[in-house]
Amino acid sequence: MDTLALLLSLFVFLVALAVWSNKARSKQHYDSTLTPNCLLTRWPLLFVTGPRSFFYFSNYWNIYPSFLAEHGYEVYHLRLPWSDSLLRQTRLTEFLKSQDAANRRFHMVLDSYSLQELEPVLRELKPECLMSITEIADTDSIKPTSLKASFVPQETLQTLPSKKGSFFVKWAYDLHRLLLFGRPLPSLSCLGAAKATQLQNARLLLERAQNLAEMDLREG
Repeated sequence: MDTLALLLSLFVFLVALAVWSNKARSKQHYDSTLTPNCLLTRWPLLFVTGPRSFFYFSNYWNIYPSFLAEHGYEVYHLRLPWSDSLLRQTRLTEFLKSQDAANRRFHMVLDSYSLQELEPVLRELKPECLMSITEIADTDSIKPTSLKASFVPQETLQTLPSKKGSFFVKWAYDLHRLLLFGRPLPSLSCLGAAKATQLQNARLLLERAQNLAEMDLREG
């Protein structure tokens, strides 16, 4: 009976930790003066979610999308299935084919692991809707992922590292990594969830967006 009560208490605690940590990240506030006169991209920016779990499922990219939207960029999310690689690849295939059929265009933003995971789909389809790829990577990652014979402009954005942050958010993310053991998942700082670096990394992404806008302008 005591063991059952202990297990039940542990389960309730883990559920509370997961819910609280996801809500805490979603409610992050940041003070930033907008950069004036940003050149805007012709095509929207599409943020692709990486692998998720109960401990990390909400607001995958944290402040990045809202930061760019506040500067006038058109931002969308592609929420792929949580963790099954085959399902994620299948969903991406369906999405890309539908975007090609609708004659839409976008700039894709995703983390290093997701680019590696989804590369076979991108390489096989070579979708016309895909105008560029921006890989968000940790500074200490082994090497950037590069599409073989890349058919679109691609750049790796190496984010600033930080181990600072909320103890409970970091604990929840450690459990997230444990559930997805064996996958080289990005750090919280890479995903824009570390307060010490989130604005600096967001500004790096803003610079990338302006470079994409210049590219769009040149290509007409």
